[in-house]
Amino acid sequence: MNDPYSWQVPQLEQLRQHLLKQDLAHAYLIDDPAGEGSQGFVRALASTILCEQTQLGGCSSCSSCQLQSAGSHSDLLWVMPEDSKQIKIEQIRSVIEWSHQTPQQGRAKVLVLDPADRMNVYATNSLLKLLEEPAPNTYLFLISTSPARLLPTIRSRCQRLNLSTPTDEEGLRWLRETRPDADPELLQDVYAITGHKPISAQALFDSEQVAQRLAMVAALTEWLKGSCGPIETAKKLAAKEMPSLPYELLYRAAASAQRQQVLPQANRRGVFQALIDELAGHWSTKALSRLAEACSKARSLSGASNNLNAELSLEHFLMTQKEPV
Repeated sequence: MNDPYSWQVPQLEQLRQHLLKQDLAHAYLIDDPAGEGSQGFVRALASTILCEQTQLGGCSSCSSCQLQSAGSHSDLLWVMPEDSKQIKIEQIRSVIEWSHQTPQQGRAKVLVLDPADRMNVYATNSLLKLLEEPAPNTYLFLISTSPARLLPTIRSRCQRLNLSTPTDEEGLRWLRETRPDADPELLQDVYAITGHKPISAQALFDSEQVAQRLAMVAALTEWLKGSCGPIETAKKLAAKEMPSLPYELLYRAAASAQRQQVLPQANRRGVFQALIDELAGHWSTKALSRLAEACSKARSLSGASNNLNAELSLEHFLMTQKEPV
C-alpha cells in the first residue's frame, strides 16, 4: 500500500520488530537533512503501525489500510504549517485533544509533524506537554531537515532516527526501475545534477525541467572553457523561480571534481560529467574548495535578491571566480 523505498526496508523492519515486541518508542525525531525520503518513510511506518496484520507498509486489504488508501483514517493525523508557514499553537492544542481520544480503529494512533522545526515557540512549549505525558498507544513522528532548530527539550524527549541513504548503485537501480524508458546516460546526468538523490531525480523528471537544467550545466561548462563570457553566461543561467540554482549546480560539480581528483571515475559520460571533468582537470584542490565555499555563500544570499539583482550578482560571481588559482 505504502511500499517503502528499497534502501529503507531494513530500518523499517527493525522498527516493525520493536512494534511487535511492544517496545516501540512513543516519539521519534526523523533526521532528514537532505529532505530525501522522510515522508515516504513515515507513511510506510504509519501504515505498518495501523495495519491489522502489522505488515510492512500495510497489507492493502484490511479495513485500516483501506481507510488509509482513501485518506480517511481517523487515527492518522499529519500536521503541516498553515498559511503563515508555521505550525501554530492552535494546531498543537487540537493535536493534544485528538491524542487523548480512544483510537477509533482500536489499534493505535499516529501523529506526524512535518516539518517539526516550523513550530513557533508557543506551539513548541505546548508540544512539550504531550511529550512529557504521552497518550497511550499514540506514536509521534517529528520530521525535520534541521533538527538543531528544535529546542533541546524537544530533541531530548524523542528517539533520534537518522534515515538510511542509498548507495549510488541502489539509487541508480531504483531510478532505472521508475524510468525504464529513459536513456541511461540521461539518468546518470539527472542523478548527478540532483546531488545523487534518486527521489529528487525522479521529481526533476516529473517536473519536465530536465532540459533546462542540462542547458544550465552546459552554459557553466562553456564559461569555464572561456567560450562564453560572464555577462552572456549570467543571462543563460538566470532562473527567476530558483535564483540559487546556478550556484547549487556549480557547488555540486566542484564537490564532485574534488572527489574525482582523489578517486578517478572511469566510463562516466554526460553533460554534468563534462562540467566535472573541466573542473577536475584545470582547477587545483584548493581552488575547488574556494569555489565550493563561494558557491555556498552566494547560494545563501541569492534568496534575498530580486530578479535584476540576482542576474547582476551572478555576473559578478562569474567574473570573480573565473580564474583558478
